[in-house]
Amino acid sequence: MLNVIMSVLTNIKYQYNLRILEDFLSANNYSEFFDHLEKIKSNNDLYLKLLLNLGNSAILNNTSDIFKSKIIWISSFMQDDTTYISNFLSFYKKNIETNISNIFQYEEKLITILNNISLIEKLNFSDFVEKSYVYQYLILHENADPIKLLKNHLPFFSTKNNFNFSKNTLTNSFIYVVDNPYTVYQKIKNSLKGNKSLAQNIFLNLDNHSSFEKINNVDIEINKQGWHTHTSSWTDPNVINSLNGKIVLKKDLISNAFEVLSSVILHFIQSGAKIKIDYNLIKNFINQNPPENDLIEIDISQKEKKFLEKYIDDTFNKYNFDW
Repeated sequence: MLNVIMSVLTNIKYQYNLRILEDFLSANNYSEFFDHLEKIKSNNDLYLKLLLNLGNSAILNNTSDIFKSKIIWISSFMQDDTTYISNFLSFYKKNIETNISNIFQYEEKLITILNNISLIEKLNFSDFVEKSYVYQYLILHENADPIKLLKNHLPFFSTKNNFNFSKNTLTNSFIYVVDNPYTVYQKIKNSLKGNKSLAQNIFLNLDNHSSFEKINNVDIEINKQGWHTHTSSWTDPNVINSLNGKIVLKKDLISNAFEVLSSVILHFIQSGAKIKIDYNLIKNFINQNPPENDLIEIDISQKEKKFLEKYIDDTFNKYNFDW
């Protein structure tokens, strides 16, 4: 009997808050909508249920900068390609007064937050797509840090309902690291002991197959798409313009780390992040951590090259990579 009463009371509380939030949405009063949502944050179940129900559309339709935090994304197709810049940003943050957070992997940070609200067992790729805005909202409202730094290896996606991977009310800016596609392919092939067909399939994701990993006992489905799709999604001029994107070529990072790292900090500043530029600090990091030239021997036959060219030629030529 007690459980029934509690269930009824929970539903009444949900319906009451639902009507309040729907009224704010009808009036296009998104600031009041999110303020009210945060007032009930202590009730995890109610908060999450209402956020999942109404949050996506509210974030989609809101065009004003009403959130106190924003995300800076450090993205690439190969997760390792963000390591040097990520290590630099961690070093920089420790040695200078700034308003940016520690850097985390997107899915790891998300799982930590979701588990604090409601225990989860798995995250499908469809969850990342359909709840992308809500997930990023949760990250933004985890604490008071104005800038959240997140490493990411998901592609930038758009759905039929006009939901994108992110939008400018959630994102401050992004860095996207691009490596020579033949080098990326060769690394994948080397990891597979020279298996060409399997390497091509993974590099281009020809069968649209997802990868799976487990983080904090949560099963995660990741679908990066192929290198060509992933790269074109983040280097699209509309995405760069709308989210203050900056493309970093890995070859430039290796050959001229000081210039590239300085330009990264300046890019954040121009995007509104409150962070000082300290050129001596950048030099100190490079002296202590010189970028490794991880160039590898490219062992690709003309037949392989001809097959890959159909997918990567435009990007390869655009960035003047060497073959």
